[in-house]
Amino acid sequence: MALSGFAARIYDHCNKYGLLTDTGAIVCGLSGGPDSVALISVLHELTEEYEDLPLIFAVHVNHGLRDNADNDEKLCIRLCEDLCIPLKVFHFDVRAESKSMGRGLEETGRLLRYRAFNEYADEISRDLDMPGKKVRIATAHHKGDLAETFMMNLYRGAGLDGLTAMTGDPGIIRPLLGSSKEEILRYLGGGNILFATDETNFQSDYTRNKWRNDIFPLIGEVSVKDPQEAVYDTYMLLKADADYLKETARQEFERIRVKEGGHIFIDGSCISGLHEAVVTHIIRMLWKDTFGSLTDFENKHVDIVRELAAAKDGTRYADMPFGRMCVCTEGLIGFCPGDGKDGLSCAMSTYMGFPAALADLDIEVCAADLSSGPKTVFLEDPGVLISVSIVENNDAIVYNTHSWVCAADSLRITAQPLEGTFRRAGSLYSKDIRKILSDMKVPRDARSHLISVRKDDEILWIPGIGHAKGFISERSRELWLKEDGNSGKARLIKIELARKGDMLG
Repeated sequence: MALSGFAARIYDHCNKYGLLTDTGAIVCGLSGGPDSVALISVLHELTEEYEDLPLIFAVHVNHGLRDNADNDEKLCIRLCEDLCIPLKVFHFDVRAESKSMGRGLEETGRLLRYRAFNEYADEISRDLDMPGKKVRIATAHHKGDLAETFMMNLYRGAGLDGLTAMTGDPGIIRPLLGSSKEEILRYLGGGNILFATDETNFQSDYTRNKWRNDIFPLIGEVSVKDPQEAVYDTYMLLKADADYLKETARQEFERIRVKEGGHIFIDGSCISGLHEAVVTHIIRMLWKDTFGSLTDFENKHVDIVRELAAAKDGTRYADMPFGRMCVCTEGLIGFCPGDGKDGLSCAMSTYMGFPAALADLDIEVCAADLSSGPKTVFLEDPGVLISVSIVENNDAIVYNTHSWVCAADSLRITAQPLEGTFRRAGSLYSKDIRKILSDMKVPRDARSHLISVRKDDEILWIPGIGHAKGFISERSRELWLKEDGNSGKARLIKIELARKGDMLG
């Protein structure tokens, strides 16, 4: 059977914009309406014509809002049976979910649809063995949908990201985006393909329908070009600019992004010379990399983060959407759940050279237990490896920023709050530990979680801060040897801290 002209144009559109590149399977949203029926029909037509195209799957979401909802579901089931396409059906009570979420019916329905799409996509990804291939979601948005979304976002005061949002997610493809509603209907009519009609589309009770049914026809009376075509052309021009800006921002983001344990943050001191538009994108990328979505993260939140970052000293916080927080400390910027600032601060502290552990840490170190070889403990958060060993010949010690050697039979490695005073080796005076930590600009919420080594109640070493006993370098070893009784001590304990695969500091 010869390929239809419409299918050929869709194939060219997909190739032009790389919609099927590295794609092993496509999950199509199928409502039963003309757009989604055309989408799954044309994709099926393409798989019949061309080899090595992605596998096609379908999802139908029954919102339970319309009297004909069950008939739409039956239509989708019959269509997928005829095309031999696997279909998964989801049922939601959108009215109840809308009240629970505190959102409108339209937005709630959209959120639930994409929840279903992603759930099925994840299931397919787990079940299919497709090395190097991705499972992408396909929606049936066309030029009219693009124009409506563009104008709605424009009058919400959106920037470049908002205006080009419809093609902003690489996990979602829209093969019909270059096609008009009229082309879709002609394709369906030419193939005698049945579809459902949603009578609410002809009512102007919803914002999108008002644009479609009322506003665009009025614009068409004074426009020299079809309004939807004009918006589409503008969209594509802006998208090229947006893609360039995003790529520039992504390169800068990768340069200043820090991964410490299970946390992500950026070094804000590196963004001061960047263009404001690039900085805005970097902050948005940080939010998305942290939480996976930009939902409800708006320009006002970007502005709040920029204000926090401008004050480089100390630690500052700001409330963010969904009960989350922004933490800025000594130029470092990160996001976390509302109850996660201690964990993020510990990661930041470790990055700054003051290793901290959120988890309870109380390790007994006994020299007798080390005779068979070194002992190691890996702290998953913030990703620190602690190694303890016996040193027999301290003339051959290799030093690094976070290694310490001491003559002792037993020690404790802890991450408990530091209290009292601390006197560094070689100093005549003790100093309040809290004052030391403040002077060294240790992140505030990490100060109760700093890793330290103790003998009974005495603090002997705080990595990154200082040591009271033992030595950490060749110079401090020379001073240690001059102390009474130390020159004859050859069997010592060495404690070393390292990132996984990389020495701290």
